[in-house]
This record gives sequence, structure tokens and C-alpha cells, in this order.
Amino acid sequence: MNRSWLIGIAMLLTAAVAVILPRLASLEPALQQSRSVETLGRGSTTLANDNLVDVISKLPFSLDIDSVGWKNQILSLDLKVTGNDHEPQELYQNMALAVSFAFQDTENIDQLLLRIVAEDKWLDSRRLLLAGDIRRKEWSLQLQQELQWAGNGPLPDRLKKGFRISESELWRKQFIYP
Repeated sequence: MNRSWLIGIAMLLTAAVAVILPRLASLEPALQQSRSVETLGRGSTTLANDNLVDVISKLPFSLDIDSVGWKNQILSLDLKVTGNDHEPQELYQNMALAVSFAFQDTENIDQLLLRIVAEDKWLDSRRLLLAGDIRRKEWSLQLQQELQWAGNGPLPDRLKKGFRISESELWRKQFIYP
């Protein structure tokens, strides 16, 4: 083969590589973005009035759902305690499940207003035990895991502040310091 012919092919390949490589590099962010959606999205659900009842009713709470509301990217959820056979750990785990659903499984909940209420069938009354005002901007997986594994004792102040959890006097007397 002629020497000038080899030089021409080498220059042609160099030019082709110079044109193709930048185009391949521009595809990389799109590939990374689609991968991150798959790993972080975990099958993201978009909550709406149309699917609210269906989606919430499928969550494996051990407590009964007392009420649920959806407005302006805010999910309001009341879980009901009946009877005396519940431990704080169970209630914390139900709260952690609600937080996980709101901020890991959905894409459009900005705030979760979560309450645990006690129902007294004899007196036909409901009383607040725990309330949380959890916001997506302040949510962290670490706080959620702390709530999940909190045990039967009082919640740490860091967790109460991070998730804006307030405890009623009934909660402290009935469940924490009986």
C-alpha cells in the first residue's frame, strides 16, 4: 500500500473520531440520569385524588387508617390505636412506614402531616398521642431509620426536632412513663 494512502486513512480516522467522541460524551449525562431514576425512584408513585384511597390502603400498616387527606402536595394521615396492646416501637414503625412512603415511594408529596390517635370506644372519643410535621426538604433517610428502630423508649430530641414530632401528655403517661 502506498505511504500517502496510509496517511490519508489515518487522517480520515482521526477526523471521524474527533466528530464522534464529542457526540458520545454528550449522551453520557442522559444515560446517567436514566440510571439514577431507576435506582432512586423505586417505582415512584404520583399521588392524586384519583388514586389516594387505593395507594394508601395498600400500605402494610399494623394500625388502622383513621383518615387521610390530600391537598396542595400535603398528605394528611391519621393512624388509629385501639386497645392497650400496642408498644411504642410498633407506633414508631408505622410512622416510619408512612414517612418512607411519602418521601421515597412518591414524587409529589412535599409535606406529611402524620398523627397517631387513640380511640376509646367506651367513651366514644379520640385523643392525640403523637403528631409529626415532616417535610421533604428536611427529611433524611438517617432520621427515618432512627424512627424505624427507636424501640420502646422515648424518642431522641434530634429526631423530634427533625421530624417535628410532638407528644401528648397521654402518650407520655400511657406509653413512655407508665
